[in-house]
Amino acid sequence: MMKALVMQKKRRRWAYLILSVFLLLFLGLIYAWSVFRVPLEQEFGWSKSGTSLTFSISMIMFCLGGLISGVLTARKGMRTTLILAAVLLASGFGLASQITSLMGIYLTYGGMAGLGVGLGYNAVISTIMRWFPDKQGLVSGIALMGFGFGAMILGTAGASLIVLAGWRMTFLLIAASYAVVIALAIVILRQPDADFTAALSESLPKGKAAREEIGWQDMLRRRSFWLFFLWAILLSAAGLSIINISAGYAGTFVGGDLTQAAAIAGVISIANGAGRVLSGQLFDSKGYKVTMYTVSVFYLAAAAALAGADVSHSLAVLLAAFILTGLAYGACPPTGSAFAASFYGSRNYGMNFSIVNLNLIGASTIGPMFANGAPMTAFIIIAILAVIGAVITTAIRR
Repeated sequence: MMKALVMQKKRRRWAYLILSVFLLLFLGLIYAWSVFRVPLEQEFGWSKSGTSLTFSISMIMFCLGGLISGVLTARKGMRTTLILAAVLLASGFGLASQITSLMGIYLTYGGMAGLGVGLGYNAVISTIMRWFPDKQGLVSGIALMGFGFGAMILGTAGASLIVLAGWRMTFLLIAASYAVVIALAIVILRQPDADFTAALSESLPKGKAAREEIGWQDMLRRRSFWLFFLWAILLSAAGLSIINISAGYAGTFVGGDLTQAAAIAGVISIANGAGRVLSGQLFDSKGYKVTMYTVSVFYLAAAAALAGADVSHSLAVLLAAFILTGLAYGACPPTGSAFAASFYGSRNYGMNFSIVNLNLIGASTIGPMFANGAPMTAFIIIAILAVIGAVITTAIRR
């Protein structure tokens, strides 16, 4: 009887994963700020530096929301967290449709929406990971692929809506969409019971399951956490440094054609999504060390290809370099997710993962700095970071 019940829930969990990917796709829209920035600058005459701060605020609030979500979900449950996320996102975008000042967009899009995304993101990821203790890498990769594709897919739809209806109406429609989609998740998505999680964890091969359940205080005392945290900052920063200059650099290969340059740079986003799934599968089958070493190898290959493209001015080599960059950068988030679950267990995963995810603040701060000089300098820095990443990987022990 128990075995039949476990099998039934194993089938049902895939439906929960599909729903989670759908919700994360919408939450990933927060990364499409560049789509909304331009019409605001045109209407109000704001500077790019002024509007860019909105995205920085949203990323900080995203990380803060993840921390709050870890505590709130553990104490009050996933549904309470998602309700709060829905309120913040719907009201954030709704109020953003009425703004007339930079401070207004900072508070609504940057503050309220950023916090709402962090709350929802962590609640969904921590819930779906508990359903798959036997496929931590694969599931984190699939889920985070949905989050990563949000800016590309829904950002494109948002750009079309702005042309048709204007940015104010677009923000209102996004607010309504968040309310509907999150309400759907609240009604359908469920937490797995302890018996189901235990049954799957017991079936894992020796060495695959977490050896102990570790809270965030103990995690912060572990050498493995700080080494991985440093690895995540440096390797994510390597990818962000290239993403930051990708469209402009690609433009030098196509005579400054912005449409072609954007399409070429878009290859990174596609490879980013593929890298999330592939790295998740690799984590499940080969473990954390092989996965992390592979990221370093891909970055080294990307740096070499970028340098080769710079010298040869070959578009084909540039495309190969962008694909390698996307694969390597895309591998970082699911590796962090699976690492947190594998090393520190599922019981405190929500809070632990939100802390691991704080590496985004460091990466998004130093990544663009690496790209401020000549492109070749950035490529050399990426190669150095890849080597440092491999050294850090060697030092990590359970």
